[in-house]
Amino acid sequence: MAVLHVFLVTLAICGLDAVKGEIPNEIQQYVLGLLQEHDGEVMELKQEIRTLRREVSSLQMSYLSVLHELDDLKQKKVEKELVSMETATDDKIQKLDIKNPSSQNVTQSNAPHNAPGGKQLPHNAERIRKGRLVPHNMTANYPTAFSTSMSRDLSNIQNNQVLPFDIATLNIGNAFDITSGVFTPTTKGVYVLFSTITTNPGKRLEAAIVRNGHWLCNLYAGDMTFFSPGSNMAVAALDIGDRVLVRIHDKYHDDGVTIDGAFSSFSGFLLYETD
Repeated sequence: MAVLHVFLVTLAICGLDAVKGEIPNEIQQYVLGLLQEHDGEVMELKQEIRTLRREVSSLQMSYLSVLHELDDLKQKKVEKELVSMETATDDKIQKLDIKNPSSQNVTQSNAPHNAPGGKQLPHNAERIRKGRLVPHNMTANYPTAFSTSMSRDLSNIQNNQVLPFDIATLNIGNAFDITSGVFTPTTKGVYVLFSTITTNPGKRLEAAIVRNGHWLCNLYAGDMTFFSPGSNMAVAALDIGDRVLVRIHDKYHDDGVTIDGAFSSFSGFLLYETD
């Protein structure tokens, strides 16, 4: 009976070709007769399976959406805490009494180092400032930051294809070109770069963040059952005019793989300038 049950389920879902040669002909004929008698029930079963698959796919998308919302909330919380820390530290610096007279004799050449606009700070205030979470000398004169995604799903993937991130929700410094998907720094410095690629169920691919044709880091995305995001981050020293992009890693992608554009992204920002 167990063999007959397996045969019935396999035949109902996959068809006769999937089980030919595995079950004696007499049983096949008997089961085919049963299926003909209950054809309507079999069709309903197939429809229920298709409906369940759609519901699972919808739940996956909802789950990914919730994850993105949680990430946004966490980011906003961190930004709020950082602003509060910066404000508290600046208040302490402003309230410090200048007790060391020699600190008032700061030369004009040292003034810009202490504070923008030539404002002179006492020695102990400068020491406190250097201990901040984001040191003052890491504030860029030409800030750069971008955050992008795709306007559509991407199929028919080709070897070494550059991924078309054509929606920029943030592009401070206008260093990201949405027509080519290429980031070109206008300031020499150390940058943080991050990308996420999401693939359709049952398919896999590899991608990479690339600088002037050389790999900075690889990404892997793929799962046999669910939509699967893959992410990675690179911290790199970039020169003015470098070309940074995300592309498919050579031939390492399944046939028929599709990238979910709404759940794929490429972002980065200038951490600090270098000479």
